[in-house]
Amino acid sequence: MITRQEISQFFIIIFFQNTLFSQHDLISIPETLDPNQSYFSILISPDQSYIGLTNSNYTTLEIINQKTSKNANVAVPFINTFQAKWSPNSDKLLLLRSRYNNKRRANSLILINQDGDFVETIVDFTKQNLYPLGWTGSNTLHYLSGDKLITYSLEDSDNEWDHPLVYAIKNKLYRKINNQEHELIYTAENRILNVSSSRDGGLIAFEVYGSHVIIINNLKAVTNELGTGNRPKVSPNGKMVTFMVLEDDGYQITSGDVYTWDLVSKEIIAVANDPEFIEMNPVWFSDDLVSYILYPEGLVKTVSIK
Repeated sequence: MITRQEISQFFIIIFFQNTLFSQHDLISIPETLDPNQSYFSILISPDQSYIGLTNSNYTTLEIINQKTSKNANVAVPFINTFQAKWSPNSDKLLLLRSRYNNKRRANSLILINQDGDFVETIVDFTKQNLYPLGWTGSNTLHYLSGDKLITYSLEDSDNEWDHPLVYAIKNKLYRKINNQEHELIYTAENRILNVSSSRDGGLIAFEVYGSHVIIINNLKAVTNELGTGNRPKVSPNGKMVTFMVLEDDGYQITSGDVYTWDLVSKEIIAVANDPEFIEMNPVWFSDDLVSYILYPEGLVKTVSIK
């Protein structure tokens, strides 16, 4: 079995399915990370210049600048990085803050920049449930307050709709393309979780609580043969989906594998299924590279799907 000491020399291990690969397949990674730090989820900016890494409680955030090979620990108190969303131009990150008082949680929604510095409070602490949804322009963001969709534009600018917003409220999936119109796309039997879509909204993937990963292509072709899975992510080019399949014994995760689904071939391929590791929380580093977490070691691995 590979030990943590053997693999912690590298921040990201590149495993190539092909025996031949070119120099551009290699990723430049800083060596300034604490090798004893354990990570749980990955937040890659749209231009791949910044990598956010969180712990399993989502209470810490480390941002790696790929351009300068430097890292920054976000010092803002009470951060909650669950479902944090990068802006389209990769210079801002929308994330929650959560704190407890007398066992009751209060939530806030803020922006930080790519260096981890506080920029602006979008919603001050409230007892209302808040959920970051994403961006439809460099200055227009969206979130749920309870079950209500809220659109917010920075600097009092007009709302931008550079691409559709795909989001879920309870068991219903919606698509919104402007200030007025929204379209009901799908109604599930249970709550819809972890919605991901291509930039043009043509390919949508999500999971239904306690059930399957579902994919919708061109707003009508529904694919549900992926079976049970979690956290699907649509590739940047909108041609593939990666997702994970986890098993547990009721107390802890016992196994985890990472798969991809191809829009054209409809093939499902296991890209990470080493029985000696639990592989989970995949994201797209690029159209050809999938990054994921080795759990419980908390290390990051990247695989080429070429």
